[in-house]
Amino acid sequence: MNNTEQSTACHCDITDACKNLLKIERFHTQDNIRQRLIRLGYQHINQSTVSRMLSRLNVIKVTDAYGKKIYRLPSEGKSQHTDVSVSTKIEFITHNQLVVVIKTPPGCAQLIARVLDLNPHPEILGSVAGNDMVMVAPKSIHRIENCENVVKLLLDQPN
Repeated sequence: MNNTEQSTACHCDITDACKNLLKIERFHTQDNIRQRLIRLGYQHINQSTVSRMLSRLNVIKVTDAYGKKIYRLPSEGKSQHTDVSVSTKIEFITHNQLVVVIKTPPGCAQLIARVLDLNPHPEILGSVAGNDMVMVAPKSIHRIENCENVVKLLLDQPN
């Protein structure tokens, strides 16, 4: 096996190990994940490798039942389209001429932002999620109402 094949095999092993850990354990930081992987024998892993791996696995940070943020794998086998349960997690959508604001119940904002991230649109520059609020930056503030309408459409909300 040459170095490239060895690197790819190792990369797959560590990704699988990380995925399995995320299925069975709760991690609050990337360093917790890194330390656990080191204990499993992946001695040369650093934080940036963990970060890239979490990104490739589409891992999200969610609030657990105790109100703490943990890393979680996305639901497997689920459609990436908005379903009724997601659309019911939105209290309101509005804008202030600069950003579109989506208000959600506590712990739901990252889910809503993820739905927007999975459905890119030219009117949306990006989104930032907190615990119960998502701020969506429009591509142009001169088209803020179009951006708000797109957000509502992507999240199955009435215009």
